[in-house]
Amino acid sequence: MSRANTSSVDSGNGYKLAHLSTQHKSDFQTNNNIDKNEQIINAKKSSKLALAKAKAKKRAKLAKASRKKNKR
Repeated sequence: MSRANTSSVDSGNGYKLAHLSTQHKSDFQTNNNIDKNEQIINAKKSSKLALAKAKAKKRAKLAKASRKKNKR
């Protein structure tokens, strides 16, 4: 929440800025609500990517063990 600048003697512009920012605050909040679907999609993508990386790492470890076993 914006506050007026009360540290200076002439604070007329500070009050104007504080009033203006409180008016436009609702505009920013509505824009953020639209992006929630994108955030959910990105979260799903990142979780799937993490699972795929773990699976690939496990397969690589097994393949390395298999190569080592065959080498003996």
